[in-house]
Order: sequence, then structure tokens, then C-alpha cells
Amino acid sequence: MTLEYDGTRYVGWQRQANGISVQEKVEEALSRHLGERIRVTAAGRTDAGVHALGQVISFPTTSSLPVRAMARGVLPYLPRDIAVIDAAEAPPTFNARRSARLRWYRYFILNRSVAPAVGSAYVTHVPYRLDVARMQEVAKILEGHHDFRAFRAKTCTAVRTVLTLHRPEITELGDGLLVLDFKCQSFLQNMVRIMAGVMVNCARGKMGLDAVREMLETGARPNEAVTLAPNGLFLYRVLYD
Repeated sequence: MTLEYDGTRYVGWQRQANGISVQEKVEEALSRHLGERIRVTAAGRTDAGVHALGQVISFPTTSSLPVRAMARGVLPYLPRDIAVIDAAEAPPTFNARRSARLRWYRYFILNRSVAPAVGSAYVTHVPYRLDVARMQEVAKILEGHHDFRAFRAKTCTAVRTVLTLHRPEITELGDGLLVLDFKCQSFLQNMVRIMAGVMVNCARGKMGLDAVREMLETGARPNEAVTLAPNGLFLYRVLYD
């Protein structure tokens, strides 16, 4: 199933003891609809406040309902900020997390002096003047096969930190709105938010390009390499063979 959700009021995708998660709501709804205990695997574990337009989940079920009936029938059991937008029968070997070949995150940044009065959950507001050309230079440095251990949360438990990142794309939509696209087979915890924070601080002159190179070479993270807010970050697509 492909899900769309607004992550504003959730502690993230994954079940946690400190609040309500998207996973909890999805599993409860599927279990009620299908009449059996359902546990799902997701393509990505989005952080608290992060949204999704293309989260993919997989799960086994003994239900004989047609796929379309599963997808449509679960909607009344879901809160209004979570929706199933597509569903398909998959082979038994399919796993939403392990079978994924590319994860694509999209970040919306509003670069103007005044904070947004509308839609603040869907953009990260940056009031400082940004040099977009400098952001492009950072994107060139981040592109490729690197050890990204400096670009992860302290609580990240991932063993593999060497990843191959497509060059981040920066698009100016006008009126101060920027779109940042990050594509990689997998990401570390907070990796996208830290890369975006580095790009922003380089673009406002608080970090130099050599500092970004040093992060990749040494694995050390300076104080200027901030974690950008989750507002405006979307798990946009997950691609499979």
C-alpha cells in the first residue's frame, strides 16, 4: 500500500512509548478492517513532524478481500490526516523496506523575512538571505559515495553509514520558495535534515565549503551543521524494481 499522511501531530512513523505514531494508527485501522492482527513494514521511518506523499508499506494477510476493497475499506477507520492512495498484491518475497531501490525526500523552504501565516507545517521558514549558488556548491560536494556518519542523529543505530547520494537538486519556485530534492537508496536518521541545515548555513555564510568536505572526511560534526526543522519535509516517493 502507498500512504499519504500529515505528520504534524505524530511522534513519527514508528511506534513509540512517548506518543501516537502513524504506524500505530495504520495498524489499528487495518486490523479492524481485515478482522485480524496486522503488523506492517514501512519503506522509511519518518521523524516527528515529517510528512509523506509516497510512504510504502507491506504486510501479509489471510483476508480474501480484493485489493481495491482493502484499500478503500480501510479509509473510514483512518484519521483524516492519513490516507491509502494505492494498493497492489505483491509476491511473498516483497518487503517495503528491504526491496526499496531509491528513497526520495522533498524539502520545502520559505526564504523570506516574514514567517508564513498559512501552511507553516509544510514549509521550513528561513528568514536569512540565502545564496542559492552556494547551496548548489554544497550539493556537488555531497553527491556521490561517501561516509555520512557526520550527517546523522546521535541516536542513530545504523551500522552502514557509507552511502551513494544522488546530487541534491535545488529548485526556485518564486516568492522565496525553494524545493530541495534528496535521493538515495537509504538514509540515516536525520540525515536529510542535517544536509539541508548544512546547505542553509553555507548559503547564509555561517559555514564554509571546506567544513562540509571535512565532515565527510573525518565524520566529525561541527555546531554549525544544524538539524533543520521537520516542517516542510516529505517522504515524496519510494522506487522499486
